Amino acid sequence: MRLALVVSVFLLTVSIFMMLVITVIFRFVRTKIEARSTAYEAELRTMLVKFLTEDLSLSELQVLKKIHSSQFDEISEAMLTKVKGRAKDILVSFLLSRGTIDQAIQRTKKFGCLGRCKAAVFLGNVGISEARVPLESMLRDRRREVRTIAVRCLGQLGKPESVPALLAAVDDDGHPVPFGTVLVALKRIGSSGKESMKAGLTSGGGRRRAVIAEILGIEGSTEDTPDLISLLENDPSFEVKVRSARALGRIGSPKAIPSLKRCLESDQPTSLRIVSCGALAAIGDRDTVPEILSLLNDGDYQLARAAANAASRMGPTGIKHLKLAATSNFKGASFAKEALARLAAQAPRTFQD
Repeated sequence: MRLALVVSVFLLTVSIFMMLVITVIFRFVRTKIEARSTAYEAELRTMLVKFLTEDLSLSELQVLKKIHSSQFDEISEAMLTKVKGRAKDILVSFLLSRGTIDQAIQRTKKFGCLGRCKAAVFLGNVGISEARVPLESMLRDRRREVRTIAVRCLGQLGKPESVPALLAAVDDDGHPVPFGTVLVALKRIGSSGKESMKAGLTSGGGRRRAVIAEILGIEGSTEDTPDLISLLENDPSFEVKVRSARALGRIGSPKAIPSLKRCLESDQPTSLRIVSCGALAAIGDRDTVPEILSLLNDGDYQLARAAANAASRMGPTGIKHLKLAATSNFKGASFAKEALARLAAQAPRTFQD
């Protein structure tokens, strides 16, 4: 019995000792491998930088072209976000010759959400026309995060040809994408895609027209005023109307004043009336001040506050009428006083005689 116990203790001790030895050896080997990998990575990065600056000798160039390692591909992909101009053109050409870009395009269709996301980001960083179609196909991916990244990367590419696909994506209930992400992507594409955006006003759903109205307001061109007025007056979507009113305020064309004034009427939704107040204030037509301040009598505190704030932004005329409203029997006289107090705090000289 005692002998068996001694043998068991001995074997346990030997096992623990062997485990300690194996752990030490494993850590030693891992440290060596990591050090060698770090040194190799630094060597590859130095060689790649020399290649991009065209300081690589012929023999070094031949060595570079023969390198086949995932580590080198990762370094090359990371370098894409750090170079511009001719250096980036050289790097992209090099990645094309290595087949790295073709491999990324193939990965956009494979299983594995993370792999598809990484492929999309890489294609967005590459910035070549060949990346557009694969990224557009990812707008119908089964995973929302993949679709969202694809939208961002299409904005990064900045190709006007992507506008129809982005507009279709914002309308796709089966494969929804964030409205704001599409908005940012279209903004990055900019005026080069405006014609395609305006063509989308006659087709598709309300979200498509809403994002177009928002972009037209951000672009701020007076030539878009008639289209926005038409949306404000005729579109069946409440969201489109609100965004159109805000866009008209940003553009600032006086042609929009009659339509915006009609949106102040009592039969209109409160949110639209509030946005229209702000739009009229942004346009700055002093003749609309009395009409805006008449909303103080409406009884809705949000609308009354919006009306008072709008008048406070319309110069001496607005201030004059606010003072009259503050001393009147209007239901919203308190909001007029509040707007005047805010003005006094921001610019005391406004009230000096």
